[in-house]
Amino acid sequence: MIGSLVTPDAWNLVGVGYTSRFAPTLAAYARTALALAQPAADAHILDVAAGPGTLALLAAPEVRRVSALDFSSGMIDRLRHEAAARGLANVEAIVGDGQALPYPDETFDAAFSMFGLIFFPDRARGLRELLRVLRPGRQAVIGSWAPLDPGAPPVILFELLRDASPEMPPTFPKLPLTDAEAMRHELREAGFEGIQVALVAHEFVAPSVDAFWHGQAEANVLVAAVRHAMTSAAWERVSQRVIEGLRAHLGDGAVRYPQTAIFGLGTRTGRAS
Repeated sequence: MIGSLVTPDAWNLVGVGYTSRFAPTLAAYARTALALAQPAADAHILDVAAGPGTLALLAAPEVRRVSALDFSSGMIDRLRHEAAARGLANVEAIVGDGQALPYPDETFDAAFSMFGLIFFPDRARGLRELLRVLRPGRQAVIGSWAPLDPGAPPVILFELLRDASPEMPPTFPKLPLTDAEAMRHELREAGFEGIQVALVAHEFVAPSVDAFWHGQAEANVLVAAVRHAMTSAAWERVSQRVIEGLRAHLGDGAVRYPQTAIFGLGTRTGRAS
């Protein structure tokens, strides 16, 4: 099921839910990434795999210009709509491939990829592209996720979903760049220097088990892919089994769990190769 994360159609399915369910918490991580790079007020910054614009929309009031790119047209539509609603005329959002950025060399004063570049089929190429479009002396920030504990609510959810729908078993994704050394290694191999790694944790909260499950069904790409492949009746049966299992494991109160992000910051010191 990790393949679901590298197709734009999958992300198009969850644009609305991702924006409403996940983006408010993800904004806390985006603020950390911006603080690491510290773009100046006259900076032109890039947000790759921008999703609905969590970082881009936060940065726009603080910098001269923001360019945002994502392979999901649905996500870019949401980003453009929100930028217009906020009156942010300095945001340019386009559909594109983060492994072949449509920008000239040495264009940007800072570049970011918040939990997006980690899913690229060719991460090394994506990192080299970020390096290429940075101006010398400027920095990029890459975000990944540390592994969740086995008893974390999302892990329990995926185990229950696998048991409830054996014909389409989801697997909890094993992500890349989940520790400091792996992050340093890939940034170094791409040509970045002055590499720093920071770990930052924030808490995801749902007011109830039902809210947690429905939020995941609306916003989590892997869950949405399973749902999309089923009839409504079949999904209702699966949903009921999973909710019952979640209550047995987590009780009836709010669902809370911390998630640790791993941020890698690298500097372009000379001309990109």
